[in-house]
Amino acid sequence: MLSRVADCLFWISRYLERAESVSRLLNATFHRELDLASVAPTDDHRPWLANLTILQQTLPDSLAGESFRPAAIAEWLSFDITNPGSIIGCVNRARNNARSIRGSLGPEVWRAINGLYWQLRESEFEHRARHSPFDYYQAVESGCHLFQGVCDATLPHDEGWEFIRLGRNLERADKTLRTLLVKCEDLARGADATMIALEWAAVLKGANAFEAYQRLNAGRVEPERVIEFLLLDTTFPRAVRFCLEEAARAVASIEKSTGGRGDGRAERQLGRVISELRYAEPGQLLANEFSGRLHHLLQQCLSFGRTVHDQYLLAT
Repeated sequence: MLSRVADCLFWISRYLERAESVSRLLNATFHRELDLASVAPTDDHRPWLANLTILQQTLPDSLAGESFRPAAIAEWLSFDITNPGSIIGCVNRARNNARSIRGSLGPEVWRAINGLYWQLRESEFEHRARHSPFDYYQAVESGCHLFQGVCDATLPHDEGWEFIRLGRNLERADKTLRTLLVKCEDLARGADATMIALEWAAVLKGANAFEAYQRLNAGRVEPERVIEFLLLDTTFPRAVRFCLEEAARAVASIEKSTGGRGDGRAERQLGRVISELRYAEPGQLLANEFSGRLHHLLQQCLSFGRTVHDQYLLAT
């Protein structure tokens, strides 16, 4: 496979996964504020600032210079196509990549990406979403799920499909680690039990994990259990260990199909990260220096991404 095509497939998947992550984070934050309004009304804007940190976004001067307005930040993260990290910005970048390799994609895959883009750009739909964004976020999630489903159902599960799987799982692991890192730093500041439960329920909802978590921990939203679930679970698709093990299988398949071109560096590097998670002590997840360990895991994932780039000529 041409490295240019592999690059595009990797980033199409990653950009769409990123768009879905932004959508879920914003939706969870809106619902957190609704829950707080009935319990303890507050003007605490830390969750919005936390979202910016998780998404690695810096406010433009036009927003940073005015009084803090969550609605304006949500609009910028949702509808501003000039912001490459916004929902529509990510979908647009995925679409541009798909258009450049349209001949290598099945028509169903192209229609899924192109259809999502034009649905979000439709003026009446966008106008309604600015007043009530729930339908917009639902459309993003459904469109991204459709893309992944169409890829799984219609594309050959060959090297190209493995790059799609690799991009998806690397992006998921990155966002889950960044969320846990930010929220664990917030946890250190202390809060009452009700606020802690609401905050960590929002973390679960932001990862689309609330129902899956409740099956294992009915009625108990506790930071230690949430962290254990999102970090170490082997069955939930956005848990860090699950994502990295899926990424490892994708890299192993790519390595085999390329005849060992990458000399196994990426496999070995990712294997070391997975081993750390595999032998972690769940009961000690909130021990001293846990934030430092999370940061170390995140840096290892970033390093793995650079190694994949070097081995397979994926452009950043």
